[in-house]
Amino acid sequence: MKTDPMEGLGSLGALDAPAPPASAKLRDAVGAMKPARTRTRFGAFAIVCLVGLGWPAFTLTQAPFRRDLSSLPMAWVVLGAALWAAAFALSLWSALVPRRGDVLPAVGTAGRVALGAMAALLVFTALWMPSVPGLSLRPADLRVSAMESSWGCAKIVLEAAIPVVLFGFLTLRRVLPMGGRVAGIALGAAGGAIGGLALHFVCPLATPGHVLLGHVGAMVAASAAGALLLGVLLDRA
Repeated sequence: MKTDPMEGLGSLGALDAPAPPASAKLRDAVGAMKPARTRTRFGAFAIVCLVGLGWPAFTLTQAPFRRDLSSLPMAWVVLGAALWAAAFALSLWSALVPRRGDVLPAVGTAGRVALGAMAALLVFTALWMPSVPGLSLRPADLRVSAMESSWGCAKIVLEAAIPVVLFGFLTLRRVLPMGGRVAGIALGAAGGAIGGLALHFVCPLATPGHVLLGHVGAMVAASAAGALLLGVLLDRA
């Protein structure tokens, strides 16, 4: 039996009927809407920066300064502090703040900035690590190995990195569906750098091996941990 191909299309005429009027509840909801407050390019950076500075600031107020600090070359003290501070600020900035005209942070750039910061600190420590006889300490003076002495400082660096990574995750969880692990490298490096900045003034051990392992090496470990942690958190967000 043949059927008319136009049969049944008459019901489509109902689609031309006017839409029913909006309910009073819907009109009230639309009328109550207000423009959403947009996030600034610097707001997230400022918040995470303040959070990251909190723990090292507490460390500096509670722990005594290294006893050789006033006898070390002032150029080394200032340059070292500037490198640690710049590693923190630049890594955090690149992870959280989009470039002008962009909406999302450039995670590839953030990863390169963090790696460059770690490389600069590694070279600085390897080439210039002054000590003051009678004031600067070595691991042997404490009857521990370089590895054993480094663990205490590494814990400080990793503890400083945790709040930076976690608050960075809270900032990025809605805007980084991809590339989270690379952003985690920069956040972990930033947190590790601010911990290293505190150690620059309070750690009494002045040997390249200790600083490379316990300070710079811990920053590298913090960046790797940040990549793993942020990747897991973003996958579950």
